[in-house]
Amino acid sequence: MIGSVARGDAGARSDVDCVLVVTAEEWRRLEARSALSFRADDVMPGGHVGGGIVELVFLLDAADRGPEPTRYAFSSARIVFTRDERIAEVLTRIPVYQERERAEKMKSFVSQLPVHLSYLELGEYSGNAWLLAETAVELVLFGGRLILAHNRILFPNRKQFIRTLAAAAEKPDGIVDLAQDLMRAPSIARAKLFYDAVMGFRDWPVPTEGHWARFQLDRETNWRRGPTALGDS
Repeated sequence: MIGSVARGDAGARSDVDCVLVVTAEEWRRLEARSALSFRADDVMPGGHVGGGIVELVFLLDAADRGPEPTRYAFSSARIVFTRDERIAEVLTRIPVYQERERAEKMKSFVSQLPVHLSYLELGEYSGNAWLLAETAVELVLFGGRLILAHNRILFPNRKQFIRTLAAAAEKPDGIVDLAQDLMRAPSIARAKLFYDAVMGFRDWPVPTEGHWARFQLDRETNWRRGPTALGDS
């Protein structure tokens, strides 16, 4: 069991999220049928019970190189039943902040901010509503992720992001309110308030190649080193 029920912060309308770990042979059989999820709503009338079906190698991959939202998903994961004693051990290695990635991630996060601020300014000057809205969200995302990385907190997911940011011990005063104001009504003035609060919080690490060059590596030419992000494909 994973998710809010496992973590102990579920609400009255929360789903019960589960992961079913099957043998490699069974996983391949289910994959061939595109049947790698399940629902068991009958055990909780009026609610949703279900989740994904994985093989052990998925958990091993998550422990080795899983992205932060995947790691967070297994926070406080509970084993309901298992025949494989390896599962308990690997579950302890998934929801762990990856210190080896931290410095470079922070350089990348901080490099996103001046670029998106400049695009937001362009959005306001040109009256481009989509550019305004999109860059406001990007500023909050990467500014918030920079603060989470500073605190060594896993980026959870979109739904839990703001709540997790609010709970961070070390953060700029009023940063959540500044973020909410910016997203509700994007403008240059609100963007600069948020930007200045984040950038002035501490001396952040700077990539040797500079902010714009790092932005290009992360967002514009990253397709040369791996799969293109779906939004850019």
